[in-house]
Amino acid sequence: MRHGFVKVAAATPKIKVADTVYNTEQIRLLMTESAAWGARITVFPELCITAYSCGDLFLQETLLREAKTALIAVAEQTKELDALLFVGLPYEHLGKLYNVAAAIN
Repeated sequence: MRHGFVKVAAATPKIKVADTVYNTEQIRLLMTESAAWGARITVFPELCITAYSCGDLFLQETLLREAKTALIAVAEQTKELDALLFVGLPYEHLGKLYNVAAAIN
């Protein structure tokens, strides 16, 4: 923080539909870059872990499980960053599907 201000970034990774491994790597590259530029908060797009246009795949347990695994991987990769990140993913809870933004620090 400098003079009471916090640098904030919006990042848009190049993603592939339903390819959580590739998307996680793209998120990792941008979160590292934004932190290197001094951003303390970085916001990624809605559903960036899976892509927005997955259609019926959002109802597949495999995609939802992979999205959670990817979220954990992104969180692990942020251990060395002094930053707050927001990433989007589909999340199933108690039989309902949600479009969430996960905050990671």
